[in-house]
Amino acid sequence: MNISQELDAEYSYVGGVTTHAFGKDIGSVSEQYGYIKYVLSPQVTKDLLLRFGFEWQRFSFGVSGNAPVPDALQQVSAVIGADYELTDQWLMRLEVQPGVYSEFNDVNWRNVDAPVVLGGVYLVDADLQWTFGLRVDLRSQYPVLPGIGVRWKFADAWTLDLIPPHPRVVYDASDHLQVYCGAAIESGTFRVAQHFGSNHGQPKLDGAPVDYSEVRFGAGMSWKALPSLTVEAEAGCVPYRQFDFFRESAAIRSYAAPYGQIACHARF
Repeated sequence: MNISQELDAEYSYVGGVTTHAFGKDIGSVSEQYGYIKYVLSPQVTKDLLLRFGFEWQRFSFGVSGNAPVPDALQQVSAVIGADYELTDQWLMRLEVQPGVYSEFNDVNWRNVDAPVVLGGVYLVDADLQWTFGLRVDLRSQYPVLPGIGVRWKFADAWTLDLIPPHPRVVYDASDHLQVYCGAAIESGTFRVAQHFGSNHGQPKLDGAPVDYSEVRFGAGMSWKALPSLTVEAEAGCVPYRQFDFFRESAAIRSYAAPYGQIACHARF
């Protein structure tokens, strides 16, 4: 049985910037972001690969004063899924991520969630592929989010890689080095602690679900250090960041923060 493995790890820092909530400025909020995903994929048949692994994601916030911003929003989940080759041109993926999505201050069953990702790839040829997907998370304000993307190598050294959540334009500077510019969306649905709101003068936010999202624009370099290992470094701006307590019609927003990021991706 053939078994493949994939490992993705990221760390980024977002600089402090004035944040707005409840009709006023609530101080400066900075951020540290960490992410690790490991997946083991045994090939069961010629057309079917199973996927087993784990995913960890953590947004840690540096907050001034008693601003109603969580110290951290964190995900720890399993990865259970499968890849299936329907035809020579169609590939499908189903993935479930059962786990805990919360501040991790007082974890209970209300913090457990199991988002589902369903995706497909249509291979036009070696230079052009279309992707289609759905993310289903019943706890989110938007329980079903569709997505579409395309990867097009339109010149020998240029690739238009518009696949969410990290669309970018890539230039092959050499066999081992790429430079790129593009965007990214980091997001998740979490539940804050049972006394989070009361501790920050907003009792209506106690135990509330929150959709966190941020948009990034930046540029970077991708270096193929080994045949199985790629290292990336990038920097740019976070023009928009939001904590959306949608059931309580309360939102916390900040704008125009600088960020820097390093990442590595291994396939073996």
